Formats: sequence, C-alpha cells, structure tokens
Amino acid sequence: MRNEEKNNIKTHPIKYFAAAMKKYKKGFYPLYAILIISMMIQPFINMFAPRMMIDEIMGNMDLRVLIRIAAVMVFADFAIKVLTGYLFIELDKVYYQGLNRFLEAGVGRKSMELKYETTENKEILDSLADARTGIDESYSGGSKGLFESLAGIISSIVVLVLSAVLVLGYTWIPLILVLVNVILNTFFENRLNKIKMDQIALLAKNDRAYFYLLHGLSDIKYGKDIRLFGAKDMMLGRVDEFNDRQSEINRSHAKSALKYVTGSKINLAVTAALTYLIFAMMVIRGEISIGDFTMLSTAVTTIVASINTVLGKMLELKKFCGYTDKYIRYVEGNIYNEKGDKLADVSNGVVIEFKNVSFRYPGSSAYALKNVSTVIRNGEKLSVVGLNGAGKTTFIKLLCRLYEPTDGEILVNGVSIFDYEYGSYMKLLSVVFQDFCLLGFSIKENLICDKPDTVDDAELMPLIERVGLKEKVDSLPMGLMTPVFRYYDQSGFEPSGGEQQKIAMARALYKDGPVLILDEPTAALDPVAEKEIYEQFGSMVTGKTAIFISHRLASCKFCDRLLVFKDGEIVESGTHESLLVIPDGLYARMYRSQEKMYS
Repeated sequence: MRNEEKNNIKTHPIKYFAAAMKKYKKGFYPLYAILIISMMIQPFINMFAPRMMIDEIMGNMDLRVLIRIAAVMVFADFAIKVLTGYLFIELDKVYYQGLNRFLEAGVGRKSMELKYETTENKEILDSLADARTGIDESYSGGSKGLFESLAGIISSIVVLVLSAVLVLGYTWIPLILVLVNVILNTFFENRLNKIKMDQIALLAKNDRAYFYLLHGLSDIKYGKDIRLFGAKDMMLGRVDEFNDRQSEINRSHAKSALKYVTGSKINLAVTAALTYLIFAMMVIRGEISIGDFTMLSTAVTTIVASINTVLGKMLELKKFCGYTDKYIRYVEGNIYNEKGDKLADVSNGVVIEFKNVSFRYPGSSAYALKNVSTVIRNGEKLSVVGLNGAGKTTFIKLLCRLYEPTDGEILVNGVSIFDYEYGSYMKLLSVVFQDFCLLGFSIKENLICDKPDTVDDAELMPLIERVGLKEKVDSLPMGLMTPVFRYYDQSGFEPSGGEQQKIAMARALYKDGPVLILDEPTAALDPVAEKEIYEQFGSMVTGKTAIFISHRLASCKFCDRLLVFKDGEIVESGTHESLLVIPDGLYARMYRSQEKMYS
C-alpha cells in the first residue's frame, strides 16, 4: 500500500524562496548585492552634495569648485539611477519572472506526482488553488515582491542607522519627532494592510470566476456550443456582473482606506514642518550653517522615509509569507510514496485476479463496485459490458492503480499490485481510456512520451498505418512532427475525434505492455473505421491479455469471455454465445436491443 503523509512544513517562506533562487540561477546574488549597495548610496548623494554647494556659495564662492561639486553630484546621481534602474529591469526580466515560471512548474510537477485519486479530493484541489495564488504577483507579489522588499528593508536599515548617527552629531530632538511619526504611521499602515488583505480575499473568488468566463469566451472549443445555443449574451452579461462586483469591492475598500491615507500624509507633513522649524532655529542661533540645515533636513526626511519603508516592506513580507506558505505546503507537503518494491516478472505470462473487491469514490457513500471477484487468464480477451454507471471504467481504474480498493485486493501473478514497484507495474499496462487526453505536442511526441528523439520516424509508420492514420500523416507538411492542436503553434492541425482516438490507440500499442486495456476504443470512429479496427483487433492483441470495454456489443464476438456489470456487480459471465441464450439475461436483452437498432 502507499505511504501517505502530510508533512509539517517548517521551512520559512523567505528561506525557501531564497534557496529556490540560488537553485534556479546562481548569478542572481552578486547582482542583487550591487542593487542593495546602490540603493544605500543614493540618499547620501542628496544629503552631502547640496550641503557642499551651499557652503561654498556662502563661503569662498569659487566657481570652479562649484562646477566640480555640481558635476560630481550630477554624474554620481545619474550613474546610480542608471545602474539601479538597469538592475531592477535585469533582475525582473531574467530572474524574478524566470523563478516564477520555475515555481509554477513546481506546482505542475507536484500535481503529476500526487496519487490520481487526489484529483477528486476537495481539500487537495483547494490546496492547489492556494498554491497558485501563493506565487501570483497580483496577490503575494511573487518572487519580485519578496526580493525587492528585502532589498528595500536592508538598504533602508543601513541608511536609517547612518542618517541617525549623522543627525545625533548635531541634536537629538528631531529624532523624537521621527519616533512619534513612526508610531502613528505604523498604526495607519496596519489598518491599510488589513483593508488590503480583506480586499484581496474578496477579489480572489471573484477573479477566479471572472477569468474562467474570459477563458471561455476566447477558447475555440466552446465556440460551437456558444453559437448554437445562443450563450454569448448570457456569458457577456455574467462577465459584466463580475466586473461590476470587482469595481464595487475596490471602491468600497478605497473609501475605507482614505482616512488612513490622509492621516499618514498629515503626519508626514507635520513632522517635516516641525523638523524645518528646529533646524531653522539652530541656523538663527549660529549652531549650524545653511548647508548643514539642508543636509540635516534631508537626513531627517530620509530617516522617516527609511523607517516607513522598513515598516511597509515588513508588512508586504508578512503578506508574502502568508500566501507563499500555501505554495510550500502544497509542493513540499502532500507526499505520497508508493511502497511497492517488487519488480513485475511476466516471463511466464500475466494472471490478474480480483478478490472480493469493493470500492467507493472519495466523498461518496455509494459503492461503485461491490464484491467483485474474477480471474483474467494470461492471453485472454475479455469484454466488459454493462449499462452506463455500472462500474466498468471503475473496474479498469482500480487495475491501473489510479485508486485503491476500499475492500478486497487485486493480484497479478499472485502478488498484490501495490507490492510492485510503481514504474515496473505501469510497464505492464497499455491503456486507452474513453476520456483520454492528447498533448499539444507533435504526433510523434504523443506516441512516444519518453525520449521521442531516440526513435526514428520510419519505425512508427507501420503502427500509424495499422491504426488507419497513414493517409492523414502523409498529408501533413511536417508529418509526424506536426503539432496536435494549435494551442501554441499555428502549424499544428486540429484532429477530428476519430483521429484523436487513433493517435491514442497508436500510443497504447507503441508502449507494447503485455496487458492491453481499451475503454470504448471506437466511440469516436465512423462505421468504416470501426469495422477496420475490429478486423485488426486480433492482430493487435496477439500474445497479450486484452480487456475491452464497449457499448457496441457486436465487438464482443471477438472476445473469449464477457463480464456483464450491473450496479457495480458482475451479474453474468461467459462467452458471447452462452450469454445470448440466458432467459431474460441482461446481456441478451442489451444485444437484441442493439441488433434491432442496427438491423
């Protein structure tokens, strides 16, 4: 059985994302350090250069000295701004956006690693949605928000300390004003942050529905239904509803935030006015020069700005950690380890046994299968039939280890299928489900998902011809390298339902597992193509154990034995001929009904 565990993740989000950046691109941190240093230097240029110029004007008034000071100031200011601007852009485009894509791939990777049954688990699905939100820049700020906040905090603390030391060299009184300013501004920022978090929480649900509708409006696969059933006005109307709701949420929270924004501005203005007054009095008393006045005023303003930056960035980091913790819990938690370690040995064939297997889907109290017992012999061609919802596909999903039986066990060659090493067991199965999925890659890559470049196209052509796709592939300019669908490549082609099913069948046949499972393999095929598949069915399954699910009972003639399901139970078992003669048998009734339909 599997080992299922939800880890108690203790890694701090900042530490986790810092390590992720180092893993993604090692060249980040030298550039990041240069950015922080340049952010530290910028404020001091604005402090000292004007002081030097004013003191020179008030003193010697040497034009050459003034020109040199002005030139150095302008050049230094220009160089730092250019460097800082370049680094912000470079780090954003090359590193932050790349790391975000790397992290998004991590969500996809985890989703592919989880046990299949979790795709129907509401808790896991909610966790998946939270993980995506956790790295969405519009919510958490993403990696850009994290690293820019950290840079702002580090540089502001250094600037704050040095500026405070500078001011203390003259007087301590303005620092009392700064302290009062910080206390009041912290109150305002906390209130604003709470309003922002409430706003984001309300917008999140609205945004998911809004973007789902926008996706539906632009997705061509919905095009036929929208046109045929006149859904355009309904969908556009719903988009307007969500848009209006979003505007109302933003308007309401902007109104709530106004008084705190106003209070913060007044607080800053009062602090600046009192600071200027203190330093002006010092100038009048001859304690400092006019140049000192300019420098110290700028220093106090810088201290206030630095403290507010630190507080603001700390709140941003708190928000970031709150969101990204959900990402970490999803990607690093929810661990599902397959414990099986036996290698599947099929040198003597494959015998499959269901022993009193019952199963309920997660969250359901009703049994999809009840006490199912049967043995599928090596090389047997088995047809599984029954009405919709009878349990046929569930029977197959359990055999494929997509779910675990609620009760009973499934054996292959006398060993529980969960005792086999997962990869080894998967090699036994070649499957085409009714709801199969093709990737938006080339035809060849859809046939060979593992290292397609190692296989020559010519090796695949007999298989392509076997499933009836040769004429179509020959007509495509890029042949087997033609992308399936046009999701991201306009040179692709849009295969019909039947062509998609043929590609899926070719993929299963290429895998060449000793157990071939076909769930409604001809459902999307036209009658001629269906007849060709049936005629080739014998050669397709030569030497294999084949399990065949179909509503078209004429296909059952090709099988050695039939299992008839009803309400999750096997109610009949035997050959096509033996089941036809059972009085009032379910299979006989189903067959006669179809016979009349097609006669």
